[in-house]
Amino acid sequence: MGLFLLEFIMNKTHLLSVLFSLFLVACSKQPPPFESYGAAQQSIKSLNTALKPVGTASVPHEQVLPFSSAYLSLRHQMYQRLQTMTLSNAQTQQLNYLIIAERFPERFFSWPAQVNVLDNLLSAQMQITKSNEVIEWLKFTQDQLDSALQSNLRLNKVELNLLQGYIQTSQLKQSSVSDLKAQIAEFNDYLAHYKPRGSIGLRGLANGSEWYQSKLNYFSGAVKSPLQWVDTINQHLQIDSHTAPNLSYNEHHSTSFISQYLSKAPIVKGIDWQTDYMLLPAMAKNSQLSPEDKRLMLALMETDVGIHYHAWTLSQAKVNLVKRLAISQRDAQYLVEDSVLYPGHAFSFAEQLLTL
Repeated sequence: MGLFLLEFIMNKTHLLSVLFSLFLVACSKQPPPFESYGAAQQSIKSLNTALKPVGTASVPHEQVLPFSSAYLSLRHQMYQRLQTMTLSNAQTQQLNYLIIAERFPERFFSWPAQVNVLDNLLSAQMQITKSNEVIEWLKFTQDQLDSALQSNLRLNKVELNLLQGYIQTSQLKQSSVSDLKAQIAEFNDYLAHYKPRGSIGLRGLANGSEWYQSKLNYFSGAVKSPLQWVDTINQHLQIDSHTAPNLSYNEHHSTSFISQYLSKAPIVKGIDWQTDYMLLPAMAKNSQLSPEDKRLMLALMETDVGIHYHAWTLSQAKVNLVKRLAISQRDAQYLVEDSVLYPGHAFSFAEQLLTL
């Protein structure tokens, strides 16, 4: 009996040891790295086709709709795979910034207002996306906005106006009666009764100040409070002469003004669709600015902090830009909207311009 009991205990101990070893292996198993940084970028571009169309060759056979659970899971896995790779300092900084951003409320706004996602989904390039999937995504977007309200998260009026414009344009294109047309009309009605938040800046969101600080930290390459940045910016604006910049930009907001400005510089590849898959701080560091453009970037940084930290209104921000740069109301409107939609981007020039 004693021998049998001893053998039973030994066998059980061995089994537990094997199971524990398998558990450790499973826990320590890392996701496989991409073959290259370029391959990682291509995979992320493919995932974000509805947000940033980049050519028919990159359209996946099964499109994952923006900010769905499947999208968020796949994106996180891609970030994990990148973490196992040897990256440059600039690449690592952007990856860390994007991973930090996962904790903030972006997921509640599954239709980023700077992009006409609906038009992208319905374009000839993405005919593989079925109408029932678009219907489900519109329902999902509406549900997410409702869920956001429970956490005191609302669109601002700039974002709301842009979404309404996209929907109304799409309604004009839907000639035949269909379930999709009915869903678009329902979402249009939902937006017509939607009450935006009072502040157009990130500070108007729960955890918005922390979210904005993370953007400042990344794009500037330094950890300073918004007030510290404002103090430095004002010193430079007093030093530089008042000269009007020569502005050139797209009418829509699908690409930020800073990304457009830097698009003619030598490209440094990145993985963020909101920066047009470029590493803006690395590109801005070596960009040659005219005196007019130096003042432009300083004024945009000032506006950025004004909107997202000091809670400037749209009118206040426009008045300040017109005063600083002697630009038209139309140009000021565009640049303020750009600052609302792309917080922190202007601080890509902080390292070059804000040294005393």
